[in-house]
Amino acid sequence: MSVTNLFDEINDPYVVHGDEVAGRRAALLAHLTYGLRTITHAAELLDDLRGGAAEDVELVDGRDGRDVAAHLDASVRSARAAYAVLHCVFEKETPA
Repeated sequence: MSVTNLFDEINDPYVVHGDEVAGRRAALLAHLTYGLRTITHAAELLDDLRGGAAEDVELVDGRDGRDVAAHLDASVRSARAAYAVLHCVFEKETPA
C-alpha cells in the first residue's frame, strides 16, 4: 500500500500546460515587438535613402522607392494590428 504525502509536489498537467502557454505567449509578443522595431527601422533607413544626405537615385526616381515604402508602412500597420489583437485575446479585453 502506498501513502501519498499531501505536501509532496503534485505534477498537475494543467499547471504545466498553462505555464507553457504563458511562456509561448510572452515569446510571441516579444518576437512581434522585435519585428515591428526592425521593420520601423528599415522604413526609417528607406526614408533616408529616398530623401536624406545619402540619397539613392534608384529609390527616388520612379515608383520602386514608393512601392517599397508602401509595403513597409503596410507591414508596420499589420504588425501593430496583430499585436493589438493578441493583447485583446490574452487580456480578455474587447475594443469598445
